[in-house]
Amino acid sequence: MARDAEIVAVSVDSAYSHLAWKRTPTDKGGVGPVRITLVSDIHKNIATSYGVLHESGVALRGLFLLDREGVVRHELVNDLSLGRSVDEASRMLDALRFYEKKGEVCPANWHEGQEGMKPTQEGVVDYLSQFMNPS
Repeated sequence: MARDAEIVAVSVDSAYSHLAWKRTPTDKGGVGPVRITLVSDIHKNIATSYGVLHESGVALRGLFLLDREGVVRHELVNDLSLGRSVDEASRMLDALRFYEKKGEVCPANWHEGQEGMKPTQEGVVDYLSQFMNPS
């Protein structure tokens, strides 16, 4: 499903490393012919700006969701040994789009197609009384 978003991958590796990753099939340890923008942060300015540069000089695994104005609305930074979840990143993007379109807050574990909450005390009470009240 198209989500009206741009994906940009940034690493502290060189553009030459990125080219090698793209030329290497996935079954040989590469990324294959991905169609996303790969940005080389060889001087580590982006990694430093986003607070993901590890003291060893490598970048931690960060995922940042920016709104249409370029404001970071969601960030997740994992240690090098932990992978990220494409499903969760997609869910968060859906939640941001929902908020931008409807102005409603997405409650915990919200998914596309579910109800949101008005960002007021009354909205929270209304939502919880409708959807969280055990019957």
